[in-house]
Amino acid sequence: MQCTIAPARMGKVEAVGREDTQMPCGPVCLSLIQGIPAGLVAAVATVIGAKIASHQTTVAAAKLKLDLFDKRYPIFLDTWKIMSEVVSKGTREKNYGLGTPFNNFMPQARFLFGEDIERYLSEAANKWIDLHTIESVSAEGGPRPADYPQKRTDLFRWFKEEADTGIKKRFDPYLDFEKWR
Repeated sequence: MQCTIAPARMGKVEAVGREDTQMPCGPVCLSLIQGIPAGLVAAVATVIGAKIASHQTTVAAAKLKLDLFDKRYPIFLDTWKIMSEVVSKGTREKNYGLGTPFNNFMPQARFLFGEDIERYLSEAANKWIDLHTIESVSAEGGPRPADYPQKRTDLFRWFKEEADTGIKKRFDPYLDFEKWR
């Protein structure tokens, strides 16, 4: 005997021997229908899981940007302070030993920013050395080259321009969250 629906009692399943009211798929169909809710729950769980994973990827990317910003900003700030100090006090105010003030963070800058900022800091260090040499010769009363006044003026102008706007333009792509690199 198979599972059939009695026409007189709509909605009730009972054993009836008439063939015109039999379900076309039998017990296999009932098993499949019972599995539909579990399949729907699994599909919904998969969609939710995918959305959560996508959100976690976005959060991880934002955290990376913030972590990089936390490492990059001190290098920008130190560079800006050095440029400003050169303009206001010259290069002889502080003693940096045998190196330049940029030497302490140039290796970090290479890895946190890339070659362009490393080249920029190297250029700044070379100009700092040139200005420091000019100031040292002047302070010790040594012989001054003929181009001394123009070279000193050009170097001070470069440091002033960099302290005012140049350094910000160079570091902007690395510190601006809208145009992140």
